Amino acid sequence: MAIDIQKFIGRFIEEARDHLSRLGDGLAQLQAHPEAAHEGDTIHALFRSAHTIKGSSRMLRLTPITELAHAMEDVLGALREGSLTFNAPLGALLYQGVDHLASQVDALAEGTAGADLPAAPPPLRTALHNAVQAEKPIAPTADTQNISEENPSENNPNQTPTAPDFKATAVAEAAPA
Repeated sequence: MAIDIQKFIGRFIEEARDHLSRLGDGLAQLQAHPEAAHEGDTIHALFRSAHTIKGSSRMLRLTPITELAHAMEDVLGALREGSLTFNAPLGALLYQGVDHLASQVDALAEGTAGADLPAAPPPLRTALHNAVQAEKPIAPTADTQNISEENPSENNPNQTPTAPDFKATAVAEAAPA
């Protein structure tokens, strides 16, 4: 007997939104106290939220959400292990990930099929990967492009922005000219 995945989508949306809220709140705490990024409950809670979104979306075959949540989980794991240092540009990059995950969950809630969900923009995926691999430093600049192809909070007036619109050198260097 085949399982009807659609029955579980509503529950996933509800839980994902809760975890996205936790991610936003936790990132705000890290920005206020970056020295505590490697210790305490905040980084562990952030990691668990990304991990839960990844695992739940994987079970429901929501591949674009799974891939982005996995990339964020990798960054949060590196922070938790102490192999990556939290700073404002990294926080901005993680906020971009949260914003894009929220837009994916919103699209799902509006009826978009899992297979039709938008993938995270390649510059965002590359920047998250590079942050973990420490291939390129992430530093804000005034003349680089926005990480996301479009700012979800600008397109959805019901969504409150979770962070200022930061730019990242690693994203600009990874983006096609």
